[in-house]
Order: sequence, then structure tokens, then C-alpha cells
Amino acid sequence: MDELIEHLEYAYEDVSAFSEGEALALSRKDRNSAAKEIEQAQECAAHLSDSLLESVNDVPWKELRGLRNVIVHEYGEVDWDVLYDTVIIDFPPVIDALKAYRENIERHDASQHRSEGGAR
Repeated sequence: MDELIEHLEYAYEDVSAFSEGEALALSRKDRNSAAKEIEQAQECAAHLSDSLLESVNDVPWKELRGLRNVIVHEYGEVDWDVLYDTVIIDFPPVIDALKAYRENIERHDASQHRSEGGAR
């Protein structure tokens, strides 16, 4: 989960350095970096359990997979304006949802650990 969040944040960082998709498209280094981060994010997501994917149901997993597929299989056809808008608009709430889920798990684990330690 940490790597997934990291790749999404890096993609957002790469893309948000530009004011529009057209400018991103003109920067080979940055567009390639953003595309690779999105690809890696989906690779990380592919290793998450089904129960976790269902638990974080406000993340558009199918769309994330679709974006990765376009980047990998149709790279020359990527609409950089659409990618730009997707990353700028959709990634922050996805990142926030994943972080909130991670924090809930960590709180639950810490609470359970304290309960087990207190019972001794």
C-alpha cells in the first residue's frame, strides 16, 4: 500500500509542475516519468488483496487499471490533456482515501496490540 501511495504522489508531483496537459506533453522527461509512476501504481494495486480493494471502494480501481493499460499498450495515443486532468483532479482524493485506510489499519493494529499487551 505504501508503494502505491508513493507512486500516485510522484505522478501527481510530476504532472502538477505544469499548468496544462499540452505543456506536460512537450516535456518528454516529465511525461515519461508520470506515465511510469502511473504504471507502477497499478502494478502495486494489482498485488492488493480483493478484500482490501473492496474495503477502499471509493478508489476507482477499474479506471486506474484502464489508465495504466492505455499508457502501456497505446502510449502513442495517450491524450495528455485527459491524463493531466485525471491526475490533477482524481489523484488527490484517491491518495487521501488510501492514506485514511492505511491510518485506520495502523490505529486498529496499535489498539489491538495494546489490548493484547494489557491482558498479560
